[in-house]
Amino acid sequence: MDTLRAHARGRAPVCSPDARLLQPGGGIDLERLRAAGHPVIVWTVNDLPTMQALLQRGVDGIISDRPDLLARAVRDFDANGDGTPGDLLDADGLIDPKRFDAQGHRGARNLRPENTLPAFEAALDLHMTTLELDTVLTADGVPVLSHDPDLSPAKCRHADGSPLPAPVPIATLTVAKLQATFVCDRLLADRPEQTNDRASSPEAVAFAARAGLPAPYTVPTLRQVFAFAADQADAAHEARDPLRARNAHRVRFNVELKRTSPKTDVTLAHGDAVAGVIQEAGLTWRADVQSFDLRAVRSLQERHPELRAVLLLEAPVE
Repeated sequence: MDTLRAHARGRAPVCSPDARLLQPGGGIDLERLRAAGHPVIVWTVNDLPTMQALLQRGVDGIISDRPDLLARAVRDFDANGDGTPGDLLDADGLIDPKRFDAQGHRGARNLRPENTLPAFEAALDLHMTTLELDTVLTADGVPVLSHDPDLSPAKCRHADGSPLPAPVPIATLTVAKLQATFVCDRLLADRPEQTNDRASSPEAVAFAARAGLPAPYTVPTLRQVFAFAADQADAAHEARDPLRARNAHRVRFNVELKRTSPKTDVTLAHGDAVAGVIQEAGLTWRADVQSFDLRAVRSLQERHPELRAVLLLEAPVE
C-alpha cells in the first residue's frame, strides 16, 4: 500500500481486505494503514456482531451482502460512548459518507439477484453510501455487470424462460445480444432472503421499461447503472422521498475490474473502458475502481490518476 501511495498522483488508494485479515494473526495492521492515510474498507461482512466489532475498531467502511443489517449497525453505533447512537449519521439521519462508507455488495446480494437494477434499488432503499459492483467486457468492449466471466446457469436463464445448458462467456456476446437473449433473475438456494418478485422492485421495473430493457433483471451496462442512480434523484423522486433522493444524488460507486480467470490479468482495455464510462457520466469524484490485480491498480493510477484506486486483498486459502 505504501508503494501504491508513492505512485498515486491523486487521492490516497484504498486498502480493501477480506475481514479475516483483520483477525488476530491475519496479517493486516489496521492502525498503521489508517495512520498512513489509507482508508480501510472491509469485505464481505454479513452478520451484526462482526459489523459492530469492526465499527468499534474504527474501519472506514464495510462492504456487505446484507445492507439492511449494515444500515442497522451503523445507525445504532455509538462512536462517542455516551449512550447516544447515531454518531455516524448526518443531520438528516442519513449515513454520513465523510464518517463511514456503507457499501451494498453487488447491490444487495443477499436480498436480490446480484449486480442487477433491483439489487441496486434495494441498496438505495437502505441508504447505502456506495454501490459496489463488478464489471466484465462484452465482445464489443462494453462494461456490463457480472461477477463471473460467464453467464452462470445458476444465476441466469434465456429470456424465454428456458434454462442455460452450460455457462455462456460474456466476452463472446455483443451487449445487444446479451441483453436481448438472457435474464439473470434466478434465486440462489444458499441465500434464503433473496427475492426476484417484481413488485418488490418498482423503480427497477419502471426504469427498465423507460430505458428499453427487456426486463428489470436484464444484465445492465455500467452506463445504465449510473443512469438508474441519477434517475432515483430526479424531481419526482425528490417529491416522493426526499431523503432517499438526496442519498441517490450523492451515492458513490465502487467498480471492480473482474479477471476473466484466476490466472489472467485485467486488460488495459477493461480499465480504460470503465474509466471512460465514469468520466462520461461526470462521476470522477464519486467512483472508485478496485481490483485484486495489483498490476491493474497500478495501471489505473498511471493512466487515470483522477480516479481513486482500491486494492482488494484476499485471505489465503486454508
